Amino acid sequence: MSASIDDTVLCRLAGELWAVFAPWRGPWGGGGAAAAYLARRSFRSGAGLRWRHQGRDRDERDENVEALGRLERRGLLTRRVEKTKVIATRLLDAGIERACGLAGAPCWLAGRAVYERLAACNDEAATMVHLGTRWTAEWALAGTPARWAGCGGDETGRANRRLLSALEERAIPALVRGWLISGADLDGRVWYSITSAGRAVLTEAPAEGPQGIDADEDCALAWREGAHAMQIRLAAAPRSEREIGLLPLPAHGAPIVGHDVGPRGDVPTAGGRNYAATAHLATGANVGGDMAATGAAESRPGRPSTRPRSTAT
Repeated sequence: MSASIDDTVLCRLAGELWAVFAPWRGPWGGGGAAAAYLARRSFRSGAGLRWRHQGRDRDERDENVEALGRLERRGLLTRRVEKTKVIATRLLDAGIERACGLAGAPCWLAGRAVYERLAACNDEAATMVHLGTRWTAEWALAGTPARWAGCGGDETGRANRRLLSALEERAIPALVRGWLISGADLDGRVWYSITSAGRAVLTEAPAEGPQGIDADEDCALAWREGAHAMQIRLAAAPRSEREIGLLPLPAHGAPIVGHDVGPRGDVPTAGGRNYAATAHLATGANVGGDMAATGAAESRPGRPSTRPRSTAT
């Protein structure tokens, strides 16, 4: 049985949201970092993400807009409308959970597990304090070797990168809800920090995840399409003259394994090709984190890639 248009629209919006909040690993020189920051701020403020009229023709676009109205009446999202035109949408927690269940993506319970482990981490070698914020390295949470070691091009390195990819997937639900924040250095190595909102949630009993929702391939494809489209929009965004955007964290004395400096001297490369467009491991927007996917169908929520990366993260 094919998914309803309401569910596919919902999952596409969730895929876009996941791409916005996935840890930004670079590049830092274009407009993508500012675009990601502004999109996150818009979602946090309640304004939501800009609505794109998805559809091949006017009839399909009208159907999608009607689906937004039904989803709003069900309490799954809110819309911002100006002069009868939908400007932006914002998924609510109920909508996010339903979309995760339909697409087979990690739900908020996975995010809670990540920040619970982050709160319990006491490995001083894996932490640093920057501008008053305590950051914990992703390798300490994923269970990979210390200081991103063992992330070369062999099978062991690929297995370690799969663990980092799986961690990122589980962390995004907490990043969306504001329980965690993420940062990365110029080499794309990610760090996480728990927020005051996350500490407050730690004192609450965990709620149950989505019940009675079966994953649907059409919904998973819609999720991938949304994430892929958002990834492209962020990467192609022009530099904002008024906004710097996300800033890299300082390096933390960890050598990069399998990292080549490109001709421009600031981007990871491999095989003579520029892979700077690759920003994320697990948004469903790319295949293996080493090259942007040519199509949304090449990536899948909930399945970390097995392809090698040019950059150890």
